[in-house]
Amino acid sequence: MAERKGNIGARENKALAQTKGERTKMQNKAAFGSRIREYRIKKGLSQPQLAALLGVTKNAVTNWEAGASRPDIASIPALCTHLEISADTFFDMPAQYRALNAAEAAHMERYRLLDRYRQRSVDALMDALIENEMLAFREQCVSAFTRIGRDELPASAGTGTPLDDTYEREYVFLRNSRSVCRADTIITVTGDSMLPTFRDGDELLVEYTPEIREGEIGIFVVAGEGFVKEYRSDGLHSHNPKYKTIRPMQDDNFRCVGRVLGAVTEDMLATPQELAVLSEVYSSRQDS
Repeated sequence: MAERKGNIGARENKALAQTKGERTKMQNKAAFGSRIREYRIKKGLSQPQLAALLGVTKNAVTNWEAGASRPDIASIPALCTHLEISADTFFDMPAQYRALNAAEAAHMERYRLLDRYRQRSVDALMDALIENEMLAFREQCVSAFTRIGRDELPASAGTGTPLDDTYEREYVFLRNSRSVCRADTIITVTGDSMLPTFRDGDELLVEYTPEIREGEIGIFVVAGEGFVKEYRSDGLHSHNPKYKTIRPMQDDNFRCVGRVLGAVTEDMLATPQELAVLSEVYSSRQDS
């Protein structure tokens, strides 16, 4: 049996929590913060000036740009207006989708023929249509995605890692599928013992169950340490032939945590637009 690690101490837990926070901060900054800063500077606005236009605190803008938080979906139209950019630009849609086609250009020419009062009527109609479109998109996102907790303390595909049920979890939104809807949690692989099936760093969809069938891959705890292995009647098997079979002893407190349904793939993840809506929806639910 491979050598086992000891329990992760307070320092390691703190480091894992910091890693989670840093990853979220980097994602927020890449998706929104850097773009807000770029177009704010192009407009010649300071952070306090932009905050005043939006009716938020200066710290809110600072946090957006630093990635510490993200603007809620309700503030994005006003943000785009004051930065003089489209929603497509804000969400970094490809340039080909932002260019006006012939029909759109013709609409703009007709709009310019209207006096300012009729232009206001057109503006009000467009605002109402956009609001309805955003509401429909919001409902579509809520029905199309499932929110699943990610277990930061990984199960091992190598030497073993303590599996602590009390560790703080973060959450990810995944597009609905049979596997996603069955999954109860996401657990990260560490090590290479399940190559070529799973690689180090793969995130696995796991369904909680105290037992699985022979030949299935599961998450197991042996003497307090977590493993991802294939279950067979003679023990827990790796897919990498250089690793020996784990044969739990009677005093190892062996238990099955769950069944592995598959790995999280890129096509399961929400786009920046979908993520902004989903984050706002779940944030408002928690506040209410």
